[in-house]
Amino acid sequence: MMSERSPHRVERVTQLLKEEVGKLVFDAVEDHKDAFLTVTRIELSRDLAHATVFVSALVKEKEAGALAELKRTIGTIQYALNRTLRMRPVPKITFAIDKAYTAETKVYEILSRHDETS
Repeated sequence: MMSERSPHRVERVTQLLKEEVGKLVFDAVEDHKDAFLTVTRIELSRDLAHATVFVSALVKEKEAGALAELKRTIGTIQYALNRTLRMRPVPKITFAIDKAYTAETKVYEILSRHDETS
């Protein structure tokens, strides 16, 4: 039976992945740099073998294209992570649009407009 990972280790790995993937994402989306893509959060599996990297774009119309480009270059990004991170196993990454971040942003915008009218 696989041992449980400490919450502190998961937290550290999540933060490390967010920083490293963030740098790599910036380089990977050459054609969509004007989308202003950001890594918003990362969800790790319990065994740290898999990670879902959630991204969001400031320019929502370009978000889908940027995500498609990330998915096309995932092999290059994974290879760079494998060479950069000094841990084993390096989580296998997948990318997804962060719908929660989008919802939070909409709520914030609504609240900001409400404050301005009050």
